[in-house]
Amino acid sequence: MLFNSLTYILFLALVALLYWQVPARFRVPLLLLASYGFYMSWSPPHGLIYGPLIFVDSLYFYGLSVAMLRWPQFKKSLLIFGITTELLLLAYFKYANFLAQTSEQILRFFHLPAAHQHFDIFLPLAISFTNFVLISYLIDVYRGKETPDPSFVRFATYVAFFPHLIAGPIVRASELLRQFDENPRFDKARLIQGIHRFCTGFFLKVFIADVIAVYVDTIFGHPTLQAFNTTWIALYGFSVQLFCDFFGYTLMAQGSALVLGYTLPENFNAPYFAKNMSEFWQRWHMSLSRWLRDYLYIPLGGNRHGKFNTYRNLFITMGLGGLWHGASWNFVIWGLLNGLFLCVYKTAAHFKINRLIPTVLAVVITFHAVCLTRVFFRAPTIQEAWHFLGALLNPFQWQSLEMPLGSVEDGHGLMRSETALLLVILFFVGHALIRYYRPRLTHPLWQEASIAAAYGLFLYCLFTLGGNSSQQFIYFQF
Repeated sequence: MLFNSLTYILFLALVALLYWQVPARFRVPLLLLASYGFYMSWSPPHGLIYGPLIFVDSLYFYGLSVAMLRWPQFKKSLLIFGITTELLLLAYFKYANFLAQTSEQILRFFHLPAAHQHFDIFLPLAISFTNFVLISYLIDVYRGKETPDPSFVRFATYVAFFPHLIAGPIVRASELLRQFDENPRFDKARLIQGIHRFCTGFFLKVFIADVIAVYVDTIFGHPTLQAFNTTWIALYGFSVQLFCDFFGYTLMAQGSALVLGYTLPENFNAPYFAKNMSEFWQRWHMSLSRWLRDYLYIPLGGNRHGKFNTYRNLFITMGLGGLWHGASWNFVIWGLLNGLFLCVYKTAAHFKINRLIPTVLAVVITFHAVCLTRVFFRAPTIQEAWHFLGALLNPFQWQSLEMPLGSVEDGHGLMRSETALLLVILFFVGHALIRYYRPRLTHPLWQEASIAAAYGLFLYCLFTLGGNSSQQFIYFQF
């Protein structure tokens, strides 16, 4: 049940209608049932396994957090036991084959006998995000920032809340669980804001991300056939696709929550206007950045013990952050490259070199650094990433602005490079105009026009495309 489908829209409308009609004491249990129904709709066989697993996992962490209050002398031991259990669970589902493949490659490198092993393990949707939510909750209880909720039903609903279940934002207990205690009342203004956000996210996903994905997928799928011009267009196109896809999902998740009376945290703040890599990660996937900072980087020592330890902590944090995205060395390299660029920025800031760079140039440099790291994020293998980088850095290998492949067998047909380039340019021009003029558009007439435009575009996408997209959200694979 994709957010960008007519099925989900009808599901959300039905849940919202029932939610605001039933007595207040039944609303949270209704959300819990709806959340498990939402997950089961993806794959009933997998849902029969993972649905109860989430429930048992939630019950386990709920009991563990309560035990911390009863036996404070064992708090640290309980914390370590809980986190270890959760990480082992994640390792089994997500990294078992990766670890087996890596071990086999190491043994073969040293000319030792190695048997090929592949475990037939399905990767449940949302396991990584659920993992982060549960670990942050347990650590916050250990630190005294959270008190275990007396209601297990509310806690289980917090973990499985369907708007953010699949791809975030990564919501902490203080950001959502406490809202269940407040019993929000129906607010027409909040409802309109929620519908506005959902429609805007729907448009970004269906009308921009999925359209440019046709070109991006074709170029990245055949990196050895590409030239300087097509690879650069695809690189910019992927940045457009990734932003519109993930930001679109976030807006639709926030809109869904607002329709039900709840607020999810912001996850993006014009990241492509960041002046350095540190600022970029404060603007992009902000809930993940805060999680990595508070539960990994700072516990490792942060920047408190000299430059060497600071750089080490950055590499460890970003490397593990990359591995969290996927069981592949591509993601590890992507994370380490981000760590490297963060270290470069901190070194430049230490010697005050960054002050000599004009703001516009700093934004351009940062954006291209982000784009280059994403070659490893997007390419299927390391070898294909190197082929793609080779074409990017070879201006002498130029060809006409024609798609170099014969066909695209996905129902979309061919997209010419000129069209893809035009979409990229229009996105960045529109992005810049919205960023610059948004603070000035406070007049109610502008706001009403914005809402009307969002509704109109939403209806256009819904009726012309059937409310469905051939492209799943990118972050669903994590």
